[in-house]
Amino acid sequence: MARAVGAKNPYLWPKINGFHTQGALDQALRHLKNDKIWYVTEKIDGSNICLSTQGWIASRNNIIGMRGMETCKFQGVEIKKTDIERLFYQMDNLKAKLKLVHLDNVEFELLLYGELILRGTGSSAQDLYNYRKKNRNPGDFYCFGIGLVLPENVSLPRIFKNGTLNKEGKQNCFLVPMSIHLSQLLTEFDIAHPPVIVSGRLCDILDDEKLVADIVGKEVEGYVLNGIEGEGLLKIKCIENTLDNVQYRERIVKVIKIIEKLN
Repeated sequence: MARAVGAKNPYLWPKINGFHTQGALDQALRHLKNDKIWYVTEKIDGSNICLSTQGWIASRNNIIGMRGMETCKFQGVEIKKTDIERLFYQMDNLKAKLKLVHLDNVEFELLLYGELILRGTGSSAQDLYNYRKKNRNPGDFYCFGIGLVLPENVSLPRIFKNGTLNKEGKQNCFLVPMSIHLSQLLTEFDIAHPPVIVSGRLCDILDDEKLVADIVGKEVEGYVLNGIEGEGLLKIKCIENTLDNVQYRERIVKVIKIIEKLN
């Protein structure tokens, strides 16, 4: 289907709940109870964009550019034509590899989801996480997942078992967050991305003091976790010290104290 600049992004990456997200505590507790194996990757701060092998570029909500345009400007950052074309070229090669090895004779659309590095961060004009020192510059793109828009009768290849389904009409859009296998594919085609830092049981990950220390020390914005069998996505990041968040935290503490008294 032809897409136009200004149209809605048809394949949204889901918003990710954190352990601090109000209304999402039940989900987090369920994952902790199940204690499955999860991947951990760095949460890069920037602006969410998506590229499609159909030739369009979208922000989280709307299509903002097309392949072949001279520049694509978004959030005060300019992506040059050469950089746009390089990304699409890398996508074309990745798609060809997937078609050859995993999706033989299947016509499909490949999507790259990632963060566009801004001049500051998503919430500040300052380079809070020292991206310049890490050679992450405004306009750089870091892929955190892919999408595969497949015909209705085609299943997601098992190598992407951490993917989840997002139904779109008579087509299935599978959203695949970072995994060891996906990281290897992206590396093969020179697509920048945050690799898997560690994988393990969820309770062990949350006990890792280095992860927390890196967030508190602003070495990273946070971390994204995804279940290796498609359990979903979670994020760990600093909690803004707003009145709502403070009151929410106090309510959680009260519930925990009551549970402890009843045991």
